[in-house]
Amino acid sequence: MTQPTHQHPERRRRHPWRAVAAWTAAAALITATLSAIGGTASAATGATGTITGQQSGRCVDAQSAGTANGTVVQLYDCNGTGAQQWQVRSDGSVLNPNSGRCLDVTGAGTANGTRVQLYDCNGTGAQHWQVRADGSVLNATSGRCLDANGSANGSYLQIWDCAGSGNQHWTVNGSSGGGGDNAFWSQIHAGWNLGNSFDATPCETCWGNPATTKPMIDLIATKFNYLRIPVTWYPHMTSGAPNYTVDPAFFARLKQVVDWAIADNMYVDVNVHHDGGGGNWLTPSTGAMGTTEPEFTALWRQIATYFNGESDHLLFEAMNEPQDANGGNRYGGGTSDNWGPINTLNQDFVNTVRATGGANATRWLIVVPYGANAQTGADNLAVPAGANIAVSVHTYNPWAFCSTTAPNYVTWDGSMNYLPDGDVDNANRLFTSRGIPVIWTEYGATVKPYNGGDNSAQVANFESHITSYAAQHGQKTVVWDNGSIGVGDDQFGLMNRNSVQWQHSNIVNAIQAAAG
Repeated sequence: MTQPTHQHPERRRRHPWRAVAAWTAAAALITATLSAIGGTASAATGATGTITGQQSGRCVDAQSAGTANGTVVQLYDCNGTGAQQWQVRSDGSVLNPNSGRCLDVTGAGTANGTRVQLYDCNGTGAQHWQVRADGSVLNATSGRCLDANGSANGSYLQIWDCAGSGNQHWTVNGSSGGGGDNAFWSQIHAGWNLGNSFDATPCETCWGNPATTKPMIDLIATKFNYLRIPVTWYPHMTSGAPNYTVDPAFFARLKQVVDWAIADNMYVDVNVHHDGGGGNWLTPSTGAMGTTEPEFTALWRQIATYFNGESDHLLFEAMNEPQDANGGNRYGGGTSDNWGPINTLNQDFVNTVRATGGANATRWLIVVPYGANAQTGADNLAVPAGANIAVSVHTYNPWAFCSTTAPNYVTWDGSMNYLPDGDVDNANRLFTSRGIPVIWTEYGATVKPYNGGDNSAQVANFESHITSYAAQHGQKTVVWDNGSIGVGDDQFGLMNRNSVQWQHSNIVNAIQAAAG
């Protein structure tokens, strides 16, 4: 079976599509001393190491280990040779010590597509580069960014309009955006979603689930120690621009549930959920940013301020599956019209939360690619620089097993493991292999009719495999539960929230065992 190219359209209750995995990119910082000036970063002389393309995973390389003026600068498999060693110097130049020559824009050109070469260091604007906090490397004279024209070996480097895309994001001298203390993540085992409750509109019980109670949280804590609380905020805003004020009563109710979970020694993830993903206000497109960005930052400023007194057991997740309902490639990772805005919103999220100080100065923050998509969306994600930043991705792959969409697979015998495994592998290549934690904040499958009963045993096979395979790569998983406990489409419920009992204890136990 081939992997579908489109994800499932968003619906009122679940909205899982085959949003597969994770991201690329990374904000670059120099391993040596960095001094932030006006949003850019410069490195002290003496820091020598590789420059790695976040999209390709390949190193910036002097072609054929050349040392002469005019040597082409390209991408090539990292091999530790002098052709791939670079020193970012305090005057803004980037020296290749092996040749004694600098990274240079050919002919001092400023147009899109002007190639980059080695040339005698001469202090001109053609050799002045700024390693920026979003992971891009700017040639200040042209106002354009260092850009790879592909991801294969031999892809040449050029300058191009800064677009926030994955081929313009670089890890300089082995340092990247995101990451932090991985000992924190070692404390997290299996995760569970309190879906279709605080994300329901216009109220917590409006999609049919009962109000969340402490006994529910206590039961969840017997099997899971990570609770994701999806939250939709716009129905609870009591004013519009410029403050977008959230109802204090809603904040207090949410805090009550957060505190129950933390009292049970759980880690809790609060996000911005159905505010984005469809036709609502959080639209990651160039045309919408004039209204989206101010509301987004105003909302996160309130959330961060309200919860600043919570311990590090509370995490913030920027968005859920941010999409542009009117854009192209909506379910396949978006387009260039979306990637820049997504990266801007993620950076706004980090900046806004960190600016509130207190516990938020070091709280773990989770950023998200377009659609929480692990392929194209992830390839074009720029992880903000700084400590304690992780990446969220989703997988419902293949959707024909996870939903009742034709051909409606009902068994999981391992023959299609390569599909979710591919998502995990990609997230590992892009993030965990580079020290950036990955958390699959949604995965799961609906329980369907099978042999006169249901296929919950097959769902257990599927979900435990993903949990186990992700764990082998140091990644965490949070199963989707929307409270729907029937048999058929959109029945992702594992717990009967009315009786406060596990509906499918076989699935729950399999996940718990696989998580370790």
